[in-house]
Amino acid sequence: MRKVGIVILAVVMLTLSGCGSRPVTEDVGRESTYPEADEVAANLEAAGFAVESFESFEELGLNVSRIKAVNGEDYLDICYDVTSAEDIGRIEEHYQGSYEKYNLMSDDEMICCYSSESVLQSAGLQE
Repeated sequence: MRKVGIVILAVVMLTLSGCGSRPVTEDVGRESTYPEADEVAANLEAAGFAVESFESFEELGLNVSRIKAVNGEDYLDICYDVTSAEDIGRIEEHYQGSYEKYNLMSDDEMICCYSSESVLQSAGLQE
């Protein structure tokens, strides 16, 4: 019984140690973890992909930067500057209906549909 009391006391102490005032943080801006669209397009062209760049996603009526690249069976379709989670969802649905085999990767303002990990490496999106 005494061991149970000690465990409960320890849990309460650990829980309370996490409470209190929050430290003041400064918003210094979010740095993207992905290369810019121009760099991705250049990387794919250097890897032998046929690359097309668009200023919108016409099928969905969205104003985003889009890159489509194909090399045989390998492909990448990526959208940058997506402004909302709803738009990311719409693009994801489009990708799922357009590509038979696909992988998806997304972030706050970017969504990507690709055929294989090697395509991400060629694009500079993965090491």
